[in-house]
Amino acid sequence: MRSGTVLGARFTLLEQIDHDIPGVSRFLAQDSRLGRRTVVDVIPRECAAQVRSDATRASRLRDPRLARIIATGQEDTEQGPVTYVAIEHVPGAVLADVLATHRIDPRRALAITAGTARALAVARAHGMSHGFVRPSCITVSPRGRVVVAGLGVDGETAAAAGLNAAPAEAADARALTQLLVRALTGIDPAEATADDLPDGLPDQARSLVLASLRGAGPTTVAQVVAALVAADSRALVDFAATVDELPLTPRLEQEASERALREAQEAARRESEARAAARALVKLDTLASAQRTADAALAEERSEPGLHASVLAILAEPAVQETPPAPEPESITESIPAVDRPADRHEAAFDTLEIMVADQNRVREPGTWEMILASLHRRFPGSATIARSHRRARERAIHGGPLNGARVVLVVAIVGVAFAVMLALGWLDSPLDPDIVIEQDPTSIPNPGVTATLEPVPDPSG
Repeated sequence: MRSGTVLGARFTLLEQIDHDIPGVSRFLAQDSRLGRRTVVDVIPRECAAQVRSDATRASRLRDPRLARIIATGQEDTEQGPVTYVAIEHVPGAVLADVLATHRIDPRRALAITAGTARALAVARAHGMSHGFVRPSCITVSPRGRVVVAGLGVDGETAAAAGLNAAPAEAADARALTQLLVRALTGIDPAEATADDLPDGLPDQARSLVLASLRGAGPTTVAQVVAALVAADSRALVDFAATVDELPLTPRLEQEASERALREAQEAARRESEARAAARALVKLDTLASAQRTADAALAEERSEPGLHASVLAILAEPAVQETPPAPEPESITESIPAVDRPADRHEAAFDTLEIMVADQNRVREPGTWEMILASLHRRFPGSATIARSHRRARERAIHGGPLNGARVVLVVAIVGVAFAVMLALGWLDSPLDPDIVIEQDPTSIPNPGVTATLEPVPDPSG
């Protein structure tokens, strides 16, 4: 069988779920007629006829503590004919899942066992026994209702699989007491003892459990119901929602205790290692300090007398603090930054040439060009060009930089050319000396004789 198969034109198989009876395939299905989820068991062929007969009888029972059998039938599939039983799906806390990790307090354990016993008493009144009572067939609904599933199906299929004998009332009674022991102690009933039972059990319930531990348990379901008559079903109202608050089984409690102990031991070991490392570090620092002291003593012993004390005195003197560079001056009124002198007399021999030059140029007279630019800067304080030129002239005067001769040569050349032009113009405008005689070119004087005899020849064309 696979998901998607439709049985009885009504039940669509959705997914296969785990089942503890070999040979039976259990599916979660959708009932198209009722519009809700159901559980469908596909029954093995060897017990199909008996299961269909018992399931049909169980479907006639109307007790809210028994999971209702909705339908049963046969269907031809690709794998051949199969027999199926559709059972009511009850949401809630399955007792097998709860007992896997928790034990139940006496009040709730008695209520669960009493509800199961009353459901089986109804079935027994109709001549039926479950045959395979176990925690996986018991569910506590969100409203606290105990529901027993598998009546008419689980007993025959379990017997066919060799898990138990044919369904009988005595087997159901013994299974109920074992279920109570398991819920109260969280231990396998075959391993539990009287010392494992909790306090606060009613006398009849305690007698029932002790008799079961001795192997002399009840033989009828009615005896179980009578022993648990004091159980109150109202204790299960919030059971499904508070399962995680139940105490753990003894085995899980022991494992949790051992795990906590291991974690505490590991934390103590890490703390011890940290302390040991800290002590070792302190020892290393102490050894290093002692080594430095010994080295200092040896150096003092081998050095000249008084040298060690002199060095310590020099080292004890305050260090020279570096003065941050002065901001770039923006106007003539800014002062020249002072040059720091060495704070230690022993460092006087290490003055650099720049420091000595700064000392020599600390007091000076401004140059002519600097004075001119200063007066221009006072006259035109908003001119960035004049301010920049004045700043550069002052820096050159302070640092003794080389003279910018290109501009001087250009000015001298311009002045020289202007002087020469003016001199030449003066010469041209001055009159000649009267004593200077300028003779006329003889070739330019006409001959009087020739000029007088010559007459002009008339033009023939005239």
